[in-house]
Amino acid sequence: MKKILSGTVKVTVSLLISAVILYFVYRDYDFSLFSAGLADMKLGWLWAALAFSAIGPLLRGLRWNLLLEPMGYRVPYCDTILTVFTGYAANIIIPRIGEICRCTILDRYDRVPFSKGLGTLVAERFVDLILLVLISAATVICQSSKFIDLFSGKADISAGEAAVSAAESITDSSSQLQGSAASWIVPAVAAAVIALCWILFRKFHLWQKIVKFCQDFWAGFIALKKVRNLPLFITYSIGIWVCYYLEMYLAFFCIDSISQVGPMAGLACFVAGSITVLVPTPNGAGPWHFAITSMLVLYGAGLNDAKTFALVLHTAQTATYLMCGALAWIALHLVRRRA
Repeated sequence: MKKILSGTVKVTVSLLISAVILYFVYRDYDFSLFSAGLADMKLGWLWAALAFSAIGPLLRGLRWNLLLEPMGYRVPYCDTILTVFTGYAANIIIPRIGEICRCTILDRYDRVPFSKGLGTLVAERFVDLILLVLISAATVICQSSKFIDLFSGKADISAGEAAVSAAESITDSSSQLQGSAASWIVPAVAAAVIALCWILFRKFHLWQKIVKFCQDFWAGFIALKKVRNLPLFITYSIGIWVCYYLEMYLAFFCIDSISQVGPMAGLACFVAGSITVLVPTPNGAGPWHFAITSMLVLYGAGLNDAKTFALVLHTAQTATYLMCGALAWIALHLVRRRA
C-alpha cells in the first residue's frame, strides 16, 4: 500500500510540474496553427529522427553487456537490449524508475544481483556524464556569443519567464514553510532515524546486508575498468550520444524555417534538451519544451514554429519510447518463457 501511495505521489507531482511549465510555455500558442503546420511538415525527416531514437537504446543495451561480462555474467544481448527499452518506457511513466526496472528484470531472468546491476548502471551514468560535460563545454565555447545573449537577457524569450517566476514563488513559499517547522521537526526526525537504525542493526543484522550490498555495488561499478574491449565500449558510448544528436538535428528538416538554423543550433538544442531531461517529469516534458523553444528562438527561428517543433518532436519521441518499451516487455517475456 505504501509503495502504491508513494508511486502515485511521484507520478502526480511529476505530472503537475510538467503541466504547469507546459501551460506557461504554450499559453499564448495558437493551436489552430498546429494542424496546418503538421500538414506542411516533411514527415520523412521525422521518421528518420525517430529511427535514431530506437538505435540509441539498442547501443546502450550492447554496451551494458560489456560491463556485465567482467563480473562473469553471460547475459544474452536480446535480454539487455529489451530490458533497456523497457526501462526507457518505465521512466516515462514514473521518472527515475527505469534504472530500478532494468536491474530488477536482469535479477529475475538472468540472475544478476540487483546491487551489481545497479553498480554497472552507475558506471554507465558516470561515462555518460563525462561525455555530456565535454559536449556541453565544447558547445558553450563554440557558441559563447549565443549563450551570452541568452543569459544577459538580450534574447527575447518570453515563453518561459512566467514559468520560471511561478517556480520561484513555489520554491519561496515552500522554503518559508520548511523554515518554520525545521526548528523542531529536524531534531525529532534525526532522533527517530538513529533509534530505528540502531534497532535494525542489532535485531535484524542489517549491517551485514548493507555491507554485502555495497560490495556488490562496488563490484558493478569497477567493472568499468575491467572491460575487455575498451575501444568497442567507447564506440558504443560515442554512438549513443551521436544518436541523441541526430534524432534532434534531423527533425529540424521537418519544418522549413527550423531547417535554416544550422547544425550548431542542433548541438545547442541537443545539449539543452539533455540537461532538462534530468528534471523529474515524463521524458522531460515541460522543461524540455521550454529549453528547445528558447534555443531555437535564440538561433533565429520563429516562436510559433519553435513551439510546434518542440511539441511534435517530444510527442513523437515519447510515443516511440512507450511503443518500443511495450513491445520489448512482451518480447522479453516470450523469449524467457521459451528459454
